[in-house]
Amino acid sequence: MLIMSVDTGNKMIKTENLEFHSGLEILDQMPGEKEEVIRYEDKYYLVSNKRIAYMENKTEDDRYFILTLIAIAKELEQLKQQEAEPLIPNGLIEIELLVGLPPVHYGKLRDAFRKYFYRDGQIIDFSYMGIPYKIAFSDVKVYIQAYAAYVLIAGKQKLSTYQKVLLIDIGGFTVDYMVLRLGCIDWNLVDSLEEGVILFYRKVKAGIRKKYGILLEESDIDNILLKKETSYEEGLIERVNEIARQYVTELLGTFRELGIDFGTTLTVFVGGGSILQSEFIRETWKWNQVKYFIVNDSKANAKGYKLQYLAEKNLL
Repeated sequence: MLIMSVDTGNKMIKTENLEFHSGLEILDQMPGEKEEVIRYEDKYYLVSNKRIAYMENKTEDDRYFILTLIAIAKELEQLKQQEAEPLIPNGLIEIELLVGLPPVHYGKLRDAFRKYFYRDGQIIDFSYMGIPYKIAFSDVKVYIQAYAAYVLIAGKQKLSTYQKVLLIDIGGFTVDYMVLRLGCIDWNLVDSLEEGVILFYRKVKAGIRKKYGILLEESDIDNILLKKETSYEEGLIERVNEIARQYVTELLGTFRELGIDFGTTLTVFVGGGSILQSEFIRETWKWNQVKYFIVNDSKANAKGYKLQYLAEKNLL
């Protein structure tokens, strides 16, 4: 039996080893042989860089289930290449699936999320890039996003010794946060703000379109913030950076309004959005003399699911 972690984000799908955009395009027929296409229940889906519009409840249709099948197929392909796990051709592969939900949605959606993936343990037939797979989920475990990333680094950083840790997960659509006191979640200070990077992208696109008449794509904005080579003029690049700086500054102000005393709190940032905004987080939090730590691993939640699972099974 294999154990697989899949973090189903609004912007990206992540496993312990890889990530790709949360985007699917439904096709009427099979395209070219080398396309990233999955066939499931006589329908074809093309992996797309155009992400799915935000869904609070990802169980409303099959798209996140299909994206998870793609993630599993990609992981299985890596295992075959590494010869780390012998896979029987056309044989049934049993998988213990580990997934997660934002902290604010965990209580009300956990059972539905587990049922959505588990599907009564039935055999699931699909093909990815022409390769057939037959899998069944022996069980599905649902963990708490953000907290999973905390668990991954808590031991090394000795986070459980701090009186108060503010954990901020900047995701695609939401900014999830929680306060931990000596390693225990304070459920009175757990919530989500609809201020994730997707909303930030909209602000940047509107600002650049208004000033320069250019329609930036999200990947363009990512490249600018990550300081990759682009053909844009310095003025446009600086304007994108200004909006990013303002976004992070307003985020700090939001948490102050919530009554967070940063003088007695360590702030830990996780999530792809935190990595994207890391330059401005460092700038803003240092300027305000606030103690902080950035988890520079977009796959931290998926790795944290696995770590919690192994701890539960006494396998560490």
